[in-house]
Amino acid sequence: MDMEKKIAETIKKYKLIKKKDKVVVALSGGKDSTSVLYILNKLGYNVEGLMIDLYLGEWSEIHKRNMKKFCDGIGVPLMIVDLKKELGQGICFIKAVLKQKKGLTGCSVCGTVKRWILNKWARKLKGDVLVTGHNLDDETQNVLMNFLKGNVILGANSSPATGGEINKDSNGNHGKFVQRVKPLFFVPEGEIRKYAEAKKFEIMYERCPCAFGTYRVDTRAWMDSLGLTDGAKKKIVENFQKIIPKLKKQQNRELVICEGCGEPSTGKICNACKIFECL
Repeated sequence: MDMEKKIAETIKKYKLIKKKDKVVVALSGGKDSTSVLYILNKLGYNVEGLMIDLYLGEWSEIHKRNMKKFCDGIGVPLMIVDLKKELGQGICFIKAVLKQKKGLTGCSVCGTVKRWILNKWARKLKGDVLVTGHNLDDETQNVLMNFLKGNVILGANSSPATGGEINKDSNGNHGKFVQRVKPLFFVPEGEIRKYAEAKKFEIMYERCPCAFGTYRVDTRAWMDSLGLTDGAKKKIVENFQKIIPKLKKQQNRELVICEGCGEPSTGKICNACKIFECL
């Protein structure tokens, strides 16, 4: 089965996107998000790219240039959010402060900040869904990381559609949370790379320059050392999906509005605000 067909079937099976939806695609500039944007546009969805300028030097500049050219080439609008205008600092400064004050690793800080900004801006763009480029390898890593941490319940929202339903009022107006979906959920990373290379996308294939010395990086290396096949990875993820309903009952989390920023949260103060307080 080719990748485009696999994505179309995942969307249909899990009811991820409707043809009438405004689809906002979170773009990093890498192979995963670039490929999913291209395919969703090809499938006839109303897509718009959303990118965050993290201020990671030349790495960020190259990605911005690539995505501007790519989106222009396929006729898709692109919104680039300036992190310094949003938070006053680039991601490297933010991570350095959080590591010193809270002992938090770079990836966890970056992930929290990006999720906060992406949801906020997807809502501003009137998106019905927010698409991310998470693939089968990412999801396998999530399952194994949570298992190794002894906290499997953290994976309760690890599915093709995450975070619950879109909140709308009686008039059909959007609430604070934009549904996140992962059309690449069952697509192996290697398959995506081959697709991007075959399409000759003008992108960088290198990983984030800050992706080292973290638990996720160590888990990825361990997983690679096991020599897991794509079939084995799929089995791990599919089997985990079977226990998610039970995990959600145990988790019993509801989205509320953060008292600090007014964005969706699972507590009175969201994780992003806890980071902002340290800056």
